[in-house]
Amino acid sequence: MDIGKALTFYTEDERWVEKLAIGTGVLLISTILSVILVGVLGYFIVLGYCIRLMNNVKNDVTPVLPEWDQWGDDLVRGVKLFMVKFVWFLPLVLVMAPIIIGWAMADSGQSGKFIGTVLVLCGSCLAFLYGIFFSLVQPGFTVAFAEREEISDGLQFTKVWSWTMERLGQVALVMIVILVASFIVQTVALIAGVILCLVGLVVTLPLGQLIIYLFTYHLYGQLAREGDSSAPAIADVELVSGSDDDDWEPPASIIEE
Repeated sequence: MDIGKALTFYTEDERWVEKLAIGTGVLLISTILSVILVGVLGYFIVLGYCIRLMNNVKNDVTPVLPEWDQWGDDLVRGVKLFMVKFVWFLPLVLVMAPIIIGWAMADSGQSGKFIGTVLVLCGSCLAFLYGIFFSLVQPGFTVAFAEREEISDGLQFTKVWSWTMERLGQVALVMIVILVASFIVQTVALIAGVILCLVGLVVTLPLGQLIIYLFTYHLYGQLAREGDSSAPAIADVELVSGSDDDDWEPPASIIEE
């Protein structure tokens, strides 16, 4: 897992400034238009773009940063991936119900306050545990979806869970690194924007958000590539072991000795 590469890979592209500028512009416009919900389309486009980036990393395609030349296709990819994310995230929304009920019961007398507190605590614990689970399986269902860009592929629980368990240590490391990197990048973007008389926030915040997206999906691509790299080795072993032992004869030099 090359974490440093995921942070700096885009600088190897001759047109990286132009590509980052386009992505930053998309996120900026999306943020501005989010008040009328149209802006969400821009986030879908960036998600679709990141899927192409992830596949480039997985398949060792250069330059890794794709061109911004598939707006419609990226939008479709992004919408599909969002739907996959939403289905996986839905149980967390359902777990929030006991918390809401608990808060409502907390104001209905002493007994209601006790039951409400228990519901809030139980709901919070369940939400915390499922939040960890969601973070761990997110690389898995993203990689599964990216194979054919079919929603059903990203919803195969058994496949995603097996993929995650096989590389649990790497997945956990990736999620921790993403969390830490997101905090650092957003903090730097905020400070830089303030130094630039607050006007800079218009650029630094969406740019920081874009860098986090690129960093995240580059790491996902590395996980997917490492998972595929083991397949040829297994196939080679099967071919060798599959030879007919009955037809095998020792070399003549060994017989003579």
